[in-house]
Amino acid sequence: MATGGYADESAVLHAFDGSPGIQIVVRSTDLQVVAANRGARECLDRSDLVGLRLPELRAPGVQVVVTALSEVARTGVPFHENLVPVVTDWSGRSGGRWIDLRVSPWLDASGNVVGAVAAGVDVTEHVRAAGRERARAAEADELLARAREVAGRLQGALLPATVPLLPRLDVAASYLLARPEQDGGAGWFDTASLPDGRVALAAGHLPGGVEASAATSELRTVLAARLSEGAGVLEALEAAEAYAERVGLHRTTACIAFLDPRSGELEYATFGHPTPLVVGPDGTRSLPTASGRRPASRSEQRVLRAALRDGEAIVLYADGREGGPEQDAFAPLHVATGGVWTADSSVAVDLCRDVSGVLTAEGRADDVTVLVAHRRTPPAPLDLVVPAEARQLAPVRGEVEAWARGVGLGDRDRAGLVLGVSEAAANAVEHAYGTAADAAVGTVEIHAAVHDDATVEVVVRDHGRWHEPPSDPGDRGRGFPMMLSAGLQVRVVTGSTGTAVTLRCPARRPVSLAQADAEADDGRPQVVPLAGR
Repeated sequence: MATGGYADESAVLHAFDGSPGIQIVVRSTDLQVVAANRGARECLDRSDLVGLRLPELRAPGVQVVVTALSEVARTGVPFHENLVPVVTDWSGRSGGRWIDLRVSPWLDASGNVVGAVAAGVDVTEHVRAAGRERARAAEADELLARAREVAGRLQGALLPATVPLLPRLDVAASYLLARPEQDGGAGWFDTASLPDGRVALAAGHLPGGVEASAATSELRTVLAARLSEGAGVLEALEAAEAYAERVGLHRTTACIAFLDPRSGELEYATFGHPTPLVVGPDGTRSLPTASGRRPASRSEQRVLRAALRDGEAIVLYADGREGGPEQDAFAPLHVATGGVWTADSSVAVDLCRDVSGVLTAEGRADDVTVLVAHRRTPPAPLDLVVPAEARQLAPVRGEVEAWARGVGLGDRDRAGLVLGVSEAAANAVEHAYGTAADAAVGTVEIHAAVHDDATVEVVVRDHGRWHEPPSDPGDRGRGFPMMLSAGLQVRVVTGSTGTAVTLRCPARRPVSLAQADAEADDGRPQVVPLAGR
């Protein structure tokens, strides 16, 4: 009760002690705590807090509070931190608190610093609630990531895993899956080598979600069946159209092209789909439109013809937009190498990346499909002649690996080819030349080339004598089974002039399969490669 204009000290002390939050007052001269309310004593777990000097509070979990009070009492510079940890009991998870701490200088009438006053608010429940929210969000993100991965792998399983490589034609394909919340349809593509040496290229788009993804596999099967029967461009396109009508996918679009790698002659037809692009050293050029932006009736569809010059590439693409972007969007595209093949660069792969960038620049809600076939200078064959010595095997493996990488073979095919050549060369080194004198003058010859039937053939030849393998090889003789397990076709021809081991495998490049993640700072989707391709 106030008397004579002075406050009732007991009432003030009682109010201070019960004040909300944490209140601590420290004197500068000796850093002694001269006042502390009940909230401070409970938070720091010290009933004898008043009268203690700050250096006596040595518990590690309260050092942020002690340091803040000490520095403000010494310098007079205020301190504020909205999340200060206070841990007085390390035996359990509930022993810690979080406080919003503000420490102000305590000034006398002349403005001199005589101490520090700390005021804190316990925000532990807010922090824990936020932590629970973050945990729930992290769990939701993990579930979404798993769902995306499953969807991506499913879509990848429904698309070709590889595209063929020919001496005159470098082929690459990429497929970017839209984010699940944007999925408005599924793109598709396919390639096939025809009996007359031409290559069939196809791409399209099916409307819808999961149903569209499942239908892509069936549509490709229908198309492959017609091509195997010798159907032309228009007949193959009509088969795709008929399938789409039968399953009720009425806004399906497609483009099919037949390309002769040797002459560059091109036939193509479209069904409500953008016409292919032709990209060369001087940029892009437009091909005549085979049909309107809307799916044409069968009576309106027609086959158009064009020609690709040496070094030019044809690009088929799909992103769910009928007609595709304006031609000006593709103007910057060009074949930088001018059609010259090098082991360090693939024009087809580079164009897949660049065209995908154009198609995603303006945003889209569908998958993005790109299929490129580049009329290249044929890769030079690999010809090696090395002494029949074990120390030559490692350099041979390196040469074969580099050549196969330049051709465009994927990791698995390259590894199998290197293994097969290494085993065949090792057999020649160890068994072909029976004496040290023979081995001193003996050689192993290796010739590798890509053939027009989209295969790689490697011949490993020696000029020694063939030795029949023993009936019980023991721990030896596993080379040929290893070659077969690597997917190689193996043929051995022996004679009086030596032995030739011929290895064959498909010439194919893996398809780039990726998934759009959250948008980057420039508004484009971040691309996350999917494993297993």
